[in-house]
Amino acid sequence: MDFFSLKFLAFLILTLLLYHLKPTRGLRKWLLFAASLLFYVFLSKWCVVFLLITTAVAYFCALLNTKASYLAGVLLTLFSLVFFKYTPFLYNSVAGLSGIPDWSFKWLVPLGISFYTFRLISYLTDVRRGELEAEKDPFYFFIYAAFFPLIICGPIQRAGAFLPALREPNDLTLDRFDRGTRQILWGLVKKAVVADNLAVLVNNVFSGCESKTGFVFILAVILYSLQIYCDFSGYSDMAIGIARLFGVDLKENFRVPYVSTTIKEFWSRWHISLSTWFRDYVYFPLGGGRCGKLRRSINIMVTFLLSGLWHGANWTFIVWGGLHGLGLVVEKLLFPAKEGPKRKAAKFIWALCVAIIVLFGWLFFRAESMRQAAYIMANAFAGVSAPLAYFKEGFLSIMGEEDGIVNILRIIIPTVIVFITEYFFRNHDPWTAPGKKAPILFYIATLILLFLCKAGEQQELIYGKF
Repeated sequence: MDFFSLKFLAFLILTLLLYHLKPTRGLRKWLLFAASLLFYVFLSKWCVVFLLITTAVAYFCALLNTKASYLAGVLLTLFSLVFFKYTPFLYNSVAGLSGIPDWSFKWLVPLGISFYTFRLISYLTDVRRGELEAEKDPFYFFIYAAFFPLIICGPIQRAGAFLPALREPNDLTLDRFDRGTRQILWGLVKKAVVADNLAVLVNNVFSGCESKTGFVFILAVILYSLQIYCDFSGYSDMAIGIARLFGVDLKENFRVPYVSTTIKEFWSRWHISLSTWFRDYVYFPLGGGRCGKLRRSINIMVTFLLSGLWHGANWTFIVWGGLHGLGLVVEKLLFPAKEGPKRKAAKFIWALCVAIIVLFGWLFFRAESMRQAAYIMANAFAGVSAPLAYFKEGFLSIMGEEDGIVNILRIIIPTVIVFITEYFFRNHDPWTAPGKKAPILFYIATLILLFLCKAGEQQELIYGKF
């Protein structure tokens, strides 16, 4: 059961109806606990036991709130993350050197482990710092750790904001229902119309890349940058919209990142809950920027390399994190001012450099191996000496000679609509305030897009595997 199935829609409607039949606070707590547990059971039966154990360890360690219990809680939580995510990486790395057959561990990794372990670590740290009182109710704590809209891909919420909102949820007014529903529909359009359709084009290139050369690789990376944004931000919109229907307001997780002109700005707009988590729990404890340039640069690189490693046990993710870290180090050395370059020419040139760094990074993020990334880099400009043929062959290769016009109408046009719309709202969150115009136009437009342009096959959530 996932967000994009009729089974989940029925599950959500039933849960909402029971939740808003004006039961007591205690009954609502039990309902959300049962719903979150049941949702996770549908996803992975055996992983429920591990989730309950991990949550219980963090719960009791926070109640004790001693240095020893804090270290034990964090280390045990981190150990579970490292064991399940990185043992396969180490095993297959050794297997590749020794000739032992590789083994797929995909079935073994608990779903959402990266997200709920980070929630638990932030909670333990905030309690230890004295910024938050330990939650005494184990059921509220479990809901914080495994709230069903957030369990698979986040966003990573902080307990200090989430738990009070859970205890005193807002009433479901018509305006709140409208805003939550519109955000869910918008997220569904981004995922089911844009991301899933783009995934077919991108996968066709990367799955058979050894038979391709030229501009098609550059197009594939560009389309992947749009796919991953719509895939993950679409899920985030749906999760935040669903939480809003339960009376809980969550902070936005994306804010039109591709308008960024600096690396710092990009990370203030991309996966905000994760970037702020690494800032507050890794970068600042290392010393942040309150030290010399060398130490600051080391702190940045360590933070981004760990961020890359968090995304997956593959050298491609480490390179991706290293690229962004190196870009930010260079940016801070060249432009000490917080807002980046001041002169228009320098701002424009650096904005182009940022775009190249981001796109180059997505190549490694999408590549299945360093070998595949190297092949693409070596062949991406093959044939560029004949520009017209270079661009034409690349376009026809990714769009298809027979389906090119259909793909433009069904994929590219909705993609352009989504990005133009989000660019218009780039400096504020349209879902936090009621619309001034009749929302019926929004509902009609999104339903038309879903009906006419929805992908024929649902694609796996990109961040669902992290």
